[in-house]
Amino acid sequence: MKKKKLAFSLGEVLVTMGIIGVIASMILPVIKQTQPDKQKVLFKKAYSNIERVVTEIINDDYLYPEALRPDGTAYLGLDNTVAAVINDDSTTYEGANKFCRLFGLKLNTISTEDITCPGTPGGNGVFNNPSFITNEGIAYYIPSTDFATDATITIDTNGAKAPNCKFNAATCKTPDMYEIIVSPDGGIHVDGDLEKAYLRSTSVMKD
Repeated sequence: MKKKKLAFSLGEVLVTMGIIGVIASMILPVIKQTQPDKQKVLFKKAYSNIERVVTEIINDDYLYPEALRPDGTAYLGLDNTVAAVINDDSTTYEGANKFCRLFGLKLNTISTEDITCPGTPGGNGVFNNPSFITNEGIAYYIPSTDFATDATITIDTNGAKAPNCKFNAATCKTPDMYEIIVSPDGGIHVDGDLEKAYLRSTSVMKD
């Protein structure tokens, strides 16, 4: 007597596939929510980098010594654009690009020849000239400034890759460019709603 071959019927296969599909539809959104938001991670990293470097250079007495302006009033800090020299470097840093060059040098530990001052962000899909791009692929645009007022550093978390735009509900729902503001006294803050939301969040997961 021949043994019957064990096999699934077409109906059983379809039912099984349907059950798998239902389970997948419930699990995939949960998995997606547990993945880190790359944009948020890189923005927070850039913010931390700026905070660290600004603190380093403004507290360096060789770069930004406590001094008086010609009119007798005291400099706030970064507004002291008088020439400075780093101990192991004969290059002089002064004027409106002093902050830009010192920032790039401190962050990247590269030569000033590899730093573009000022960096010119394009936005709206345009990738202009960054001051430099870090190993993580973050592009930093440092302005020329004498810090008579606050200075805005623009970052692009994925460099030349699209979309190269700042958040706008109508035209840029997935931004990769953000603005971080540096005050003459070394204070750091943001004005954009998305930047504020990222900094308030204690999680780097997708919302």
